[in-house]
Amino acid sequence: MLPTTELELTGPRFRPLNEALRATLSLNEFDQMLKERVNINREDIALGNNYNSIVFEVIGAANRAGWVYKLVHAARQERPSNPVFVEYARMLGISPRGLPDQAQLESIIRKSNTVFDIAQFRQRIGEIEGRVCRVDLQCDGLGTGFLVGPDIVITNYHVVESLVKKEHTLQDFTCRFDFKVREDGTSVNEGSVVQIRDLLTYSPYDPTDFQGGFTEPDPSNLDYALLRLDGEPGSDPIGGTASGDPRGYISVPSSDYHFTPNSPLFIVQHPNKRPMKLALDTDAVLGMNANSTRVRYTTNTEPGSSGSPCFNQDWVLVALHHSGDPLWLPSWNEGIPISLILSHLRMSGFGEYLS
Repeated sequence: MLPTTELELTGPRFRPLNEALRATLSLNEFDQMLKERVNINREDIALGNNYNSIVFEVIGAANRAGWVYKLVHAARQERPSNPVFVEYARMLGISPRGLPDQAQLESIIRKSNTVFDIAQFRQRIGEIEGRVCRVDLQCDGLGTGFLVGPDIVITNYHVVESLVKKEHTLQDFTCRFDFKVREDGTSVNEGSVVQIRDLLTYSPYDPTDFQGGFTEPDPSNLDYALLRLDGEPGSDPIGGTASGDPRGYISVPSSDYHFTPNSPLFIVQHPNKRPMKLALDTDAVLGMNANSTRVRYTTNTEPGSSGSPCFNQDWVLVALHHSGDPLWLPSWNEGIPISLILSHLRMSGFGEYLS
């Protein structure tokens, strides 16, 4: 008999989860997911051919035994963009920190005047979450990066500067995807660690970037690094199993983006070596510097957020976060417009590596 713990889901919450599981997975796929991702044999819990009853019994057993969060996490790995699984992950504390609830999302969407509805908003969060990684140096968190191709990650130059300076080797650097810890500290997933195979190209930061002065940075100094990974994590299913949706990667738009003051800016990041955090600000953009090579905003970041993707209210990639106000009482954070990075890559002969 399974042990009983404090229930995490109430009865009325079973139905949407049940319906989402049955709508996205066949019975065979559901059984395979339980076996491969949760190490559970479904027939030890529920027998028969009534799929609806089977899923209800599995959810109930998982809820009573304290592993319903593992069930939801497994479903998210199988179908990362399903908005129901994204919402249940939030309720169970296994989503990115800062993921808003229904009322907060409605407020954010209303303020940003986006055309996305709640489900579409959650779907995009679910897609993007699996494509952002923690950049590790000797297994310790150093910064953030994100996939822009099946095997290509972009981050800040200053995150991997010690590699360029030959203070460390490629073998010292890895990218960690899917790192999950519940809000109560329970470990969910240590993540999928992928070796960095090559530093393809880079553009250094400008000496003025971390001084907070009024000198404009050199337009060719864009503080980015393009990394090639082992394998193709963007083409593989999340979690390394044979089933599930491919991880995918974040598309880099080819057109310039106009940063309108007081417009929203969202940042997905790995702050302070911790699991993923989502920072949302609907009144974020402060403006561009004089030569339009940097954009400043008030969206919150922390150490370790360097290399994070910045999105507008429609979840379009618009900037690469790289620094903040160096003053004791900071008033802004700063990113590099992604269109400048794309132009620089094309001029350098590396544009083909971006989607």
